[in-house]
Amino acid sequence: MEVPYNLDSAIEAFFHANTTATRQQCDNFARVHGGSPVKPVQLQGMFSYTVLVGTDKIFQFRFSNSQIDIELLSLAATIHGAIIPACTYHGIIGESQPLCIYEMNNLAGVPYIMAQDTSIPQPPETVRLKEQTVRDFAKFFAQGWNNPQRRNPDTLTALSTEFGSAFDRLAESLPPRFTPVLAKVKQDLPSLFARGDLPLVLTHGDLCEMNILVDRLSGKLTGVIDWAEARVLPFGFALYGLENLLGYMDSKGWHYYDNAQQLRRLFWGGFRKETGDMISDAAFRTIETARMAGLFYRYGLVHDGTAVLGVVGPQSSSLKYLDAFCNLDGWVQAD
Repeated sequence: MEVPYNLDSAIEAFFHANTTATRQQCDNFARVHGGSPVKPVQLQGMFSYTVLVGTDKIFQFRFSNSQIDIELLSLAATIHGAIIPACTYHGIIGESQPLCIYEMNNLAGVPYIMAQDTSIPQPPETVRLKEQTVRDFAKFFAQGWNNPQRRNPDTLTALSTEFGSAFDRLAESLPPRFTPVLAKVKQDLPSLFARGDLPLVLTHGDLCEMNILVDRLSGKLTGVIDWAEARVLPFGFALYGLENLLGYMDSKGWHYYDNAQQLRRLFWGGFRKETGDMISDAAFRTIETARMAGLFYRYGLVHDGTAVLGVVGPQSSSLKYLDAFCNLDGWVQAD
């Protein structure tokens, strides 16, 4: 049985784990530096405590192993524009195992998880809103493709080694039902880093329903937040984010909406248009490898901030996502 989300319990758990800073200290800092009133946002992240100050400022207090790279966030703003929050670092708070302090502008919209309608079949108004979100999401990914980052041979070698090792661990520890697809990913993995078929792009490391902001009335994408796990990777590793727009997870498993395939075609049609429709079929096949690699990397491994601790265990809820996406039927070529 799923446990309902409780804001106060989530905040208490955050401050109970790995920091001597208190909620009162954080609230006081936000009040002194930003004004009042100070109010916690409705959904808190695992590695941060976030408060809204007034109507236009956000203060976020993050574990040291989940710091925001200000340079990468600035790069994200250059690539994606106003949907990325401006951010100022204010040092640390707490005597032992302190929290890092960030001030950001409050972007419009709500987390997608609060706006999504999980009805099946999807009502006409929901279809309209979701189509707008998917079109904007296609533009978001196209902006990454259109702004490739420099290919450094040493960096590519390091990435190839890192991901090769991670997928060796996955192959050793995941249940055998994932072996056929995992073997295919492992076979194709070197091509992502060696031949240069795909551009290296700034990649959001946690593109989940909580970090995608949308306007409730129009469906427009208004923000992409929480870039603490961002890094430069071959295009496609964050495409698991698209699946979050095509369905939802509950206690029984993953459910695709009745119009999921239409939405997927809408995404790739918009992506092709925004990138000039110059991407070869071979490149799209390589994108599929990157997409599947990103799914295994996200849901098959235990992450602690930016660190990878190991492979998920047999009781992990993440296996439901792997079962939904990481099978031969899920190896869907981009339309």
